[in-house]
Amino acid sequence: MAWEHHSEPLAPHHVFAGRMLRQICLVGGIVAAALAVGTAGYMLISDLDPVDSFLEASMLLSGAGPLYTERSSSNDLKMFSSLYALASTLIVVSSVGILASPIVHRVLHRLHLGRGREP
Repeated sequence: MAWEHHSEPLAPHHVFAGRMLRQICLVGGIVAAALAVGTAGYMLISDLDPVDSFLEASMLLSGAGPLYTERSSSNDLKMFSSLYALASTLIVVSSVGILASPIVHRVLHRLHLGRGREP
């Protein structure tokens, strides 16, 4: 994605809104893919129905924690839940960075423009 150089003027609001919309769509796609992988994994490994699998995946992805993974669960389910929880943490942190990048760029660009040109 090409953003304006520090020597160029600040992008208009509609350009910034378009950047934010692209980032939101990107994060939405990443989260949807992660939920699909988690739901499929729980359906295959633990024989949960689709709604319970989606619930388990979304609870882990949101950081709320697992519902069904307990001491009595199989080792396969425990391993999947552990790996999915680790991946979910990375997805959440990355998503925050992706969503914040246009805002941070705009703020830093505005601050740089306020300083004027340096020799």
